[in-house]
Amino acid sequence: MNPLRLAAALIVFSLSSRAALAAEPQGTAADIARLLVPKETWSAGLAQLAQNVQGRLQSHPGSQPQFPPDFPAKVRGELEAALPYGDLVGMHAQALSASYTEAELKDLLAFYRSPLGQKWLKVSPGLSGKVSSETQQRMEKQMPAVMERLGKLAKASPASPKSGK
Repeated sequence: MNPLRLAAALIVFSLSSRAALAAEPQGTAADIARLLVPKETWSAGLAQLAQNVQGRLQSHPGSQPQFPPDFPAKVRGELEAALPYGDLVGMHAQALSASYTEAELKDLLAFYRSPLGQKWLKVSPGLSGKVSSETQQRMEKQMPAVMERLGKLAKASPASPKSGK
């Protein structure tokens, strides 16, 4: 998953559920969550989001902001405060615990710690990105024809009668 999209989506979710996640969780679900979203991935996602935030501030129409030298660090600090790593782990752990029994979580953890599971953790983000990119390219190529066909259907259907009063 794109780290920027992940961070943005999780910040929104984090702001609405922050009180429920006071402490970083422990246990099998949390261990799995840390494997699925390592701290390095969280950090990289926040770094990309920080660049995006600063870029948006700089490109705001009609403004010529003057940023202090420590502004990038301030942006990063704000984002880290909005979504601490522990909260991200907590959200994943809660979702995992709601979907799997403790026995299933232990099996999943054993899988992710196995050589095949480690390979899956390394390979799957690239696979997902590749499929997502190919899907987007395919849809972009086909959308003009799809829109043309749908446009003809929309024009071919008779106008619906207006409801009168």
